[in-house]
Amino acid sequence: MKIRLWWKVLVMGMGMMLLPGCGTVAGISQTGIVLALAVDPGPAGQYTWSFMFPNPTITPSSESSIKPSEEFYVLQAKAPSLMQAVEDVSALTDRYVYLGDVQFVAVNVEFSASDVVHLMHLLINTGEFPPRAWVTMASPSAKAVLKTSPPEEVVPTVFLSNYFSCHVCHPVQLETRVWQVWDDLLVPSHTAVIPLSVVHGRTLRISRSVWLTPCQIIKCSQSQTIDWAMAMGKYEKGALMLPSGKENGFAESLRLSSSRQLTRVHRQVMAKWNLTLNGHWEAMGRSGREQRLNQEAERLVLHHILQLYQWAQKHHADPFGVINQEVWTSQATSSQIPPLEVTVHCRITPTARTG
Repeated sequence: MKIRLWWKVLVMGMGMMLLPGCGTVAGISQTGIVLALAVDPGPAGQYTWSFMFPNPTITPSSESSIKPSEEFYVLQAKAPSLMQAVEDVSALTDRYVYLGDVQFVAVNVEFSASDVVHLMHLLINTGEFPPRAWVTMASPSAKAVLKTSPPEEVVPTVFLSNYFSCHVCHPVQLETRVWQVWDDLLVPSHTAVIPLSVVHGRTLRISRSVWLTPCQIIKCSQSQTIDWAMAMGKYEKGALMLPSGKENGFAESLRLSSSRQLTRVHRQVMAKWNLTLNGHWEAMGRSGREQRLNQEAERLVLHHILQLYQWAQKHHADPFGVINQEVWTSQATSSQIPPLEVTVHCRITPTARTG
């Protein structure tokens, strides 16, 4: 009797799986695969969610406002949660909206810190959403960034996804994933560093960053972003320009390595960093100038790093992970990052000439 009942349940289950659109099972023609997601402010208690779908996933007939010639579609829903927004878009398109292939999420930079923390919570706790998706803050709106990062030809990948995945395409390594931001937010002393994507005409500029703590959002300038990347060893094949009026020089193809540790000096914790820059000076000119240029570069980088560190102290932020390092090396911790001592070595040589 038990065997017969089990067999009936199995047959019924297989039959349901074969039915198109039954439960969570849907054919490819009935599924809307989301490539990217954007979140902007909405009415009180709600967010504006924008979903990017590639051309093959949702046909123009499903939404009258979609032009057949468009390569992708961006559909919006205003809802307090991602799941509610998914349900609303599913009803609009009469298709099952699938989040498992989301490649990046753009979040409006004008949100408050508490809003961003809540959004990260919603993303992480939405079953199908992949925590591995890249995340970027966005200006002037997340939807504008979404529409400026269309799917690439042939393969349905998005520009920002390719950009963050490519470590040789840009000197400053700002890429971060949703799970990494969420992991940083779980520890009150941590500060998440998130790239800022800004729409400029028909292109995107990704040269600045945002520091996120549970209590505040701190927008960094382009120079501060580069200084942070130098301090963290995330500046590869970049450039360095000495101010005019001094030893005017331009260094290229910079490679930077950094060593960061904590020490105790008279019972006080101190951060000690060693930075080494390698690269090439362009148009060296007179002999003996290399040493003077390197010394001037060391002073410049040292000044910028210390200035950025003091700025982080002022804002009670720790984008360098110093407090976390202190947790692992001693029992006592402070809410403020400790004093810093930096040593900078520039080993930048003249550009090799051939021919």
